[in-house]
Amino acid sequence: MSLPFTLAKIILSLLGNRRRQEFIRACQNPARTQEDLKNKILKNSLKAFPDRPTTYLDYEGSPSLTKEAVAFKETTSGSTGSKKQIPYTKSLLKSFEHMFLLWAHDLIFHSDLGIKKGKFFMSVSPQIGEKPEDDRKYLSPILSFLLTPFLVSNPDKHKARTSEEFLMNISRELLHARDLEIISIWSPTYLLSLMDFIDKNKQQLGLKNEVIHWDRVWPELKLISCWTEAQAEKSASRLKEKLPGVFIQGKGLLSTEAPVTIPWSLARGNVPLLTETYLEFLDKDQHILKLHELNIGETYVVLTSQFNGYLRYNTQDEVQVTGFYHHTPILSFLGRTGQYSDLAGEKLSESILKRLYSNTNASFLIVPDESHDLPRYVIYVDTSIPEPDMDWEKPLMENHHYKLARSLGQLSPVKVLTLPDLNQKIMEFYQQQGMVLGDIKEKLLITKPLEARNFIEWIELELGSSL
Repeated sequence: MSLPFTLAKIILSLLGNRRRQEFIRACQNPARTQEDLKNKILKNSLKAFPDRPTTYLDYEGSPSLTKEAVAFKETTSGSTGSKKQIPYTKSLLKSFEHMFLLWAHDLIFHSDLGIKKGKFFMSVSPQIGEKPEDDRKYLSPILSFLLTPFLVSNPDKHKARTSEEFLMNISRELLHARDLEIISIWSPTYLLSLMDFIDKNKQQLGLKNEVIHWDRVWPELKLISCWTEAQAEKSASRLKEKLPGVFIQGKGLLSTEAPVTIPWSLARGNVPLLTETYLEFLDKDQHILKLHELNIGETYVVLTSQFNGYLRYNTQDEVQVTGFYHHTPILSFLGRTGQYSDLAGEKLSESILKRLYSNTNASFLIVPDESHDLPRYVIYVDTSIPEPDMDWEKPLMENHHYKLARSLGQLSPVKVLTLPDLNQKIMEFYQQQGMVLGDIKEKLLITKPLEARNFIEWIELELGSSL
């Protein structure tokens, strides 16, 4: 074990031991923990606790929500709706920092991965012509200082004039990181696209023109932390196929507004961050339940209250209780609610599509197309995982409302197009739309009409042919 990593472990132990014990005790009594936290949050708030769930519109433009000053405003990714400006206070930043501290402490001291050097790759997003962006902004100077020496790609050390130059820089650094042990990203497609880029640019990167064995590129790699649930499930499985000896750890549920869950080794799942975020849940009848009132097997929509003044905020994240850690529910992320496509009353959502297409391993994207006399859906399928015998409309016809719209002549049959490197094209499209690379979430369905038109037109231009 390297001396720098030994020293870092000592500091991490000093910072994290107490937090871990507090968290375990909290999970033994979630009702009391959450009530105490709610009182702290309300003591800091300038507004009364609302009697109903709230949305961003309830807070947009408000000059002040808490007794604390706003440190900065963070822009949401915009991947599932309009971009929002979320205020960050010192206390909210501490919540994110405590989440990272608990995760890192649990990973290093309480997993059986055997981390020896701590070499780490963290999701980095290009800011063309400027310093790239990474997740250290959520950490205190002490934790950021502690982490920086172990980064195999330090955003402070390079800028890029183009996206291709950025990818080339990151690829070179990753290829030289033979002692890389941990990769922390958000979407698994981020790493898959980097691996595809490396494969296509072997000559420029000094690699032999042969099949790349990724376990030989990173022989010490032990963990990839990324999204593994909902729409990310298939891409996470592709990572597992490419790196079969590496543990793929599902990230907790984290939004710009609040940290919700973290992966916890003893629970073998994601546990609510009940010491930092006050959590409530909407059941199927729109009743508001507290954390300790949830039942195993049931699904709920998450409401968060946090130190930035957002109270009973409807995240539109749907979760399912899969078990309990002590007396605290273990939550699995199912997807987003309120995001659906409705050309003719069919109301397709990503959760519906995930169920309908559960038997295929193919990567695909379904896009509503209103450019014809009769609207239709275009299904883009990645040729890297072919499904030659699949009838792509058959699963849709299992949905009553879609089948009805087709039988009434309100929808044309689907159009299926196979494309190479579909996920890479999706990421390129959203980067062109102004999204940060690390913020791009996977999709099965585009729901917004303008976004759908722009995507279809962009693909037409890219391929040089009309649909």
